[in-house]
Amino acid sequence: MTMPILNRLALGADEEEKPQLTAIRPGEKLRYSLGWQFVVAGHAITEVLPDTIVDGRTVRNFRMTAKTTKAIDLVYKVRDTLTSSAEYDVHRSLGYKKRQREGDTQRDETVDFDWQKNEAYYHEAISDKKQTTPVLENTLDPLSAFYFVRNQKFEVGSVIKGPLTDGKRCKIAEIRVVRREKIKVNGKRYDTYKLIPDIKDVGGVFKKSDDAKIEIWVTADYTHTPVLMKSKVAVGSFRAELEH
Repeated sequence: MTMPILNRLALGADEEEKPQLTAIRPGEKLRYSLGWQFVVAGHAITEVLPDTIVDGRTVRNFRMTAKTTKAIDLVYKVRDTLTSSAEYDVHRSLGYKKRQREGDTQRDETVDFDWQKNEAYYHEAISDKKQTTPVLENTLDPLSAFYFVRNQKFEVGSVIKGPLTDGKRCKIAEIRVVRREKIKVNGKRYDTYKLIPDIKDVGGVFKKSDDAKIEIWVTADYTHTPVLMKSKVAVGSFRAELEH
């Protein structure tokens, strides 16, 4: 139930073109209901954690958790946690961890970065699988990328793109800003931008879906808060809605 919504990214702009960091606010905590088919299957929480000082510089920290409800636990229990750290302006990742507990699947993944060599070091602790992956300049992990995109200036018809890695591969991903529209989520109306990420080369349930598609709606104000995500994949339709 890891949210592939977060699998996009972007390039660092020239210094004078970099946006202000108004969309990234330590202390932000957003809760989403996760619907599968016609039932609420679980909940997810995204958080901007307090900044930390590492080697004399300020570092951004993020976390996302996802869990199924007690009823769904009986069928397919999910307990996932993703954490990441990035440069203060979120132009590249500094570390990424994923603790995945989905049914019989268990993974504890860590990705460390060496920006002198432009390499990512992947380690899965349970199987002790290790891998070194070449990465491009200003590569982001899936969670940090979520916040990088929110901090960009949106214009209908524009494309945000750049390098993304999960530690096992590095690809150029992109998100298209397709239109601006007003929608209603959990009884509240929002003025939003609709985004469509490129999900080519995304594994899991998307791998078997020729018509797999993700649609994301974010607020049109400076926070670009995600309020709704819809996806159509091999195992059915998912929906994530902002609760508060």
